[in-house]
Amino acid sequence: MGDDVNTSARSVADKVMALVHALGTAEEPLRLGALAEVSGTSKATARRLLLDLCTQGYAHSPGRGLYLPGPRLQGLAAAVVRYDPLGGVIAESLGALARATGHVAARVGVADGRAVVLGLENPQRLPLALQVGDELPEHPLWADEADSGGVGSAAGPGTGGGSATESLMEYPTASTWMLAAPASTDRTTFLVLVGLAFMRPQDDTAAQLLAGHARALGGSPEGLRDVG
Repeated sequence: MGDDVNTSARSVADKVMALVHALGTAEEPLRLGALAEVSGTSKATARRLLLDLCTQGYAHSPGRGLYLPGPRLQGLAAAVVRYDPLGGVIAESLGALARATGHVAARVGVADGRAVVLGLENPQRLPLALQVGDELPEHPLWADEADSGGVGSAAGPGTGGGSATESLMEYPTASTWMLAAPASTDRTTFLVLVGLAFMRPQDDTAAQLLAGHARALGGSPEGLRDVG
């Protein structure tokens, strides 16, 4: 009985968090049907959960069947980033990297093997399906340093032939490549360059720029990784 209750509770929590994530990353009001789909529920269940979120202030309905983040969700997000000591500096680095390399620059937060996009600069408006809040696919790079295998180097793209790179040929999709460098000594923050496969750098200029920004933010250039 207890296991059934716990399973049910986790299922409800997963659905609620799916709704919160969708609301938090939306650029415009979302319709009930879309929210029901992302949360894996019926419209009736999604409506009930959204009503609870609206009552608590985590969601807001500006019109019938439309939903936006509520003030408490916005406040929670603001509270999380309020004491980020490198937030503004990293944002400047992302902008500079994106403009200098012509690729998408991202800040990735890592914990417990999960990697989530926390910041993104795409001034060239490259058609990449990547946005703030996205969780990146599993990769040895996001694991503990001891498990990441010493793949790659500051020498640039394509120079690392280690098993971690070879084990994941498509990352995050067959049409894109990614280059990452730790921007904190505890490897909880990474600077990442993402580009289309046919725009993959042919020299180490982008890698050197990435390593320089990561080093300035407290990372180690020896930690540079080409992750496919």
